[in-house]
This record gives sequence, structure tokens and C-alpha cells, in this order.
Amino acid sequence: MANAADPLVNGSISVRTAVPGPRSQELAKSAAKSVAAAVLPYGTVFVTRGRGALVEDVDGNVLADFTAGLGCLTVGHSHPHVVAAIKAQAARFLHTDYSVSSYESYADLADRLAWLCGGERKVALFNSGAEAVENSVKIARYVTGKPKMVCFEGAFHGRTHMALSLTAREAPLKTGFGPFSPDIVRLPYPGYNQATMQDFEAAATEAFAADEIAAAIVEPMLGEGGFVVPPRGFLERLKRICRSHNSLLIADEIQTGYGRTGKFLASSHSTAVPDIVLLGKSIAGGLPLSAVIGHADLMDRLPEGSLGGTYIGNPLAIAAALAVLDVIEEERLTRRSADIGHRLKTFWRRQVKAGLVDNVRGMGSMVGAQFHSPEDLKSFRARALEGGVIAVGAGTEGKVLRHLIPAVITDEHLDDCLGVFDSAIRS
Repeated sequence: MANAADPLVNGSISVRTAVPGPRSQELAKSAAKSVAAAVLPYGTVFVTRGRGALVEDVDGNVLADFTAGLGCLTVGHSHPHVVAAIKAQAARFLHTDYSVSSYESYADLADRLAWLCGGERKVALFNSGAEAVENSVKIARYVTGKPKMVCFEGAFHGRTHMALSLTAREAPLKTGFGPFSPDIVRLPYPGYNQATMQDFEAAATEAFAADEIAAAIVEPMLGEGGFVVPPRGFLERLKRICRSHNSLLIADEIQTGYGRTGKFLASSHSTAVPDIVLLGKSIAGGLPLSAVIGHADLMDRLPEGSLGGTYIGNPLAIAAALAVLDVIEEERLTRRSADIGHRLKTFWRRQVKAGLVDNVRGMGSMVGAQFHSPEDLKSFRARALEGGVIAVGAGTEGKVLRHLIPAVITDEHLDDCLGVFDSAIRS
């Protein structure tokens, strides 16, 4: 039974010491001695507990988490339904390789994801978003018999070899790690770096002309690239181009999916139906899992055993994933994401009007506020952290504050956080 006095249950953000506090700073120094520098954390807040949209650090500070594990926690930290599902599965068995000793829950999750992505689809589960990307490329190349992939400026698709080849950002993600796959064609993303639909169409016409494109992989809204929403009609136009050249359209919904944009899939804001959908991040409430969901006739063309992996579709992660879908449906979190987004945009539009930020954009709760400079955003994030809100940036220039708020956040906590933001941006 939950403790009514627990600040993570009925409390609010409360900064008792400096953030990061002395214990967090001590742990950061300790970590620097043994953890590879390339993976050291951006911040120095060390968390001991989390519940909903709040976390408690080792110094006793209660903070609002506006990063949600970089988009993994639509249902928040340690949702009781998800935790109960994990515990129940752990008591039964932790792991088998699904290809050798299968289990019912894999098919249960596949059924639900196929239905949510349009029906008449089949599903393959993997460990991470990058793995889903890698396997979608294999599927596209096998099915079409073509070698090349179209991707976009500003894109982020992961850090494994093919995924990183598709990712646009050079430093520090790609510098020194090449050579990358040569069969990549990168097109302008309308709305990113002032690119227009005309820029995209002209480049696409040239790219597809040689009839070598297996698929185009696209984020329906740029994530790491700065929360850029493309113009209306972009996905529809891309789909028509792909169809006319017998190429596939892959929607990377790893960050945009699971209700974050006000619909379960961001691509559903358009009339374009992707041939393959990629899901990850929020799929299992923080446990490693991803999915490739494709039209059944495409997925079944691959030879038996050609896709796989030891841990893919781990039963513990699947139990969490089924519970996550229950929570999203029962608590109407897709609608809640739309409500959160409206409140965020209302707040940030006031800041735009006051000249404190350049613009605000996004879909649902996936909202980005672009600051005047990277230094302005860095200072803002530091002041917000002092006030009790953990925030993260995005964009190649590091000027965009991105909101990846758990959809379970209460109106009271959201108002408290926006109050912190208001003080931080005006101080």
C-alpha cells in the first residue's frame, strides 16, 4: 500500500539542497573513474526512486522529469500496473529464446501492435530502436531487391552501424566512426534548416530516378533534429513517390509513437500509410524492446530464421509492454498527451510574444521551444534544474528545449513546472 506521505505519490517538486547536491556530485566523480567517458551522463543528478512524472535523487530532492528517459516513459516511472506485470512474469520465468522455446505473450503483443498500426500486419520484436532500424533495412532490401536507402537531413535513427549511417548528425555521433554505408541518399526534410517542399521534391526526383531505392525511412516529426514538424502533405507526397518507384515507406515512430503526438502514431496525422512502422522507447515502460510492424505480405517474404537474436522479445519486456498498452488505453493517455501539448504551447507562445524564445512547434505533448542561442538554452536548463525540473535539449545547434513529459503528469505538477520555467526564463 502506498505511503500517503510519500512525496513521489502526493507531493510536488521540492528542492532541499543544491541541484546537483553533494551526494550526486560525489557519485559523478566516482563514476568518472570507472565509466567510459563516451557514455558518461550529460547531467549529474543521481536518481534513487521514480514515480509518475517525479524522481527523487540521492540528496532528497524531488524533481520533475521532463525527459522521461529520453522518451521511454509515456506511462511514467514505475507505474504500478507495469511493475506488477514485471513482478508476475519474473516469478514465472525470465528468459527463453523465442525461436527455440516460445511463449504466448509474444503473439499477444504482436496482435495488439498489428491492430494499433492498421491491421493485416505482422510483427517482429527486437531489443532497441536501432535494432528495429537495422532490421527494417534488411527487410526492405530483401523484399525489393534494391540496395539504397533514402533518409533525411536532421534525422536520428540510432547508433549502430546502419542506423548511424542513416543518422544525419556528425559530431559527436559519427566523427571518426566511419566509413559508413555508401548506399545512403539523404534528402532535405521540409521545415528543417529552411528546406521547402520544393527542395524535397526536386532532390527526391533525382534520388529515385535510377530505380535503386529500397525504401525511404522518415521520422513523421524530427526528434533529435529539433522537433521539426514537416508541412502538411509531406508524408503523402513521399508515399506516392515511393509507390511509383516500387520502394517502401518506413515510418520511424520510435520517439513519436505511443500517443506522444496526440495519436498513437504520428504518421496517423497524415493519410499516408507506411509499409513498415518502427516502435521502441515507450513500448515497454523503460525495459529494452522494439518492434518492426510491416504489411503481412512483406514480412512473410523473408526466409524462415533470417531475422532473430538471443534476447529479442524478452518475456519480461513483453509483460511490461502489454501492461503499458493497458495503461495507455485505460487512462486515455493519448488524449492526455494532446491536452498537455495545448498547455505547453500556450505557455511558450507567451514567451515567443515576449521575445524570450524564437518559436514553439510540435504535435501533442512532443513540443519544442527554440531559444535564441545554445548558451541561452544551457543557462535556462541549469536554472530549471535548480528549480526542480530536469529538461533536455535537441537540434543540431542545441537551441531547442524538447518536452518528453510522461503523459501521467498531473495538472498541478505541470503548472508547478511551468512556474519554474517562467522564473528560469525571466531570471
